[in-house]
Amino acid sequence: MVSVVEELKAKLAELEARLEAIRAEALILEGQKAAFTTVIKVFDPLAINERDQQPKKRDRSTPGRRVTDLLRGRDVRRGVLELLRDAEEPILAGDLSKQFAERESFGAEIDGIGPNLAGRFSGLLERMEQAGLVRSSGAPDGRRRLWEIAR
Repeated sequence: MVSVVEELKAKLAELEARLEAIRAEALILEGQKAAFTTVIKVFDPLAINERDQQPKKRDRSTPGRRVTDLLRGRDVRRGVLELLRDAEEPILAGDLSKQFAERESFGAEIDGIGPNLAGRFSGLLERMEQAGLVRSSGAPDGRRRLWEIAR
């Protein structure tokens, strides 16, 4: 049994050495590629487009992940309470999320994730309602809820 483990360890070390050699070769090839690109650009600036050189990167982040990243490090609960306190009448979670985004100067960062941001605020408001901090009432459309400070 011990000899099998020793053989497996040796094979693993061999694979690691090969991977390291491949990585080193890849770095050399990337350097050569960059040199060729530079020389080609000198002779024909239009021959190689910058976008063609960059590998296509797809945005694999989900809207939920983008909302999480956007809200990270911010005191959202306090911000929600302040906005509700300043509101003259009960407000929808979506409108509250928009006001929060404006106050925090999110700008174009919320493009495409507005509904996810509103959903995150709805969940937060529900938890705050369970804690007795806010209360809700039905909106005129019967599907959504209006939120206000529990007084």
